[in-house]
Amino acid sequence: MNPQASPPARRFVDEATLRGAAVEAARFACNGAAGRVLGDPVFDLVTEGRSRWKGYSACGDLAHYVLRELGVRDERVVSRDDDGGHVAWKAGANLSRLVFATGDAFVWAKRDLRPRPGDILYLAPPEHVCVLERLDEEHGRIATFDYGLWDSTANKPAGRARETSFGVGATALRVGARVLRGWLDLARLPGLLAR
Repeated sequence: MNPQASPPARRFVDEATLRGAAVEAARFACNGAAGRVLGDPVFDLVTEGRSRWKGYSACGDLAHYVLRELGVRDERVVSRDDDGGHVAWKAGANLSRLVFATGDAFVWAKRDLRPRPGDILYLAPPEHVCVLERLDEEHGRIATFDYGLWDSTANKPAGRARETSFGVGATALRVGARVLRGWLDLARLPGLLAR
């Protein structure tokens, strides 16, 4: 077997359990709305220390951390040093792996489709990924877990839970000022659900 295409280390009994585990992993990584900043041991674990690099954005680190916590071990998808594999983290690969290496698990946004809790959202411009906590379309709100933020009080890179507007435009779904380009549907990733 190709070590890069290892099967997941965990299997979930159903989709609700899988999605709940993803949300809990992201919530822990962000410490909810309280947030985490550079120097916090959990923040440093999630970013593998890369947030110390000048100009580095850690949004993709949260997504890949959550995938690793779910047991995803396919190194064509997961870009981390601590994923138990042989391929090291690679600069510039976080977003492209989520979108292009996940096959049918990545869903391009359409007016009639919606992501579900735990899914990894791809927003642009500028490009950003985050983990969906909940979508309240009736009230036009969306809650996500995000890294790649800045904590102005601590003056450090940060990650935290956020809530912003959600809307359906004439040609796109909008999350705050950004367009929702698509999302990684966790339930479509091969091997995570015991079927």
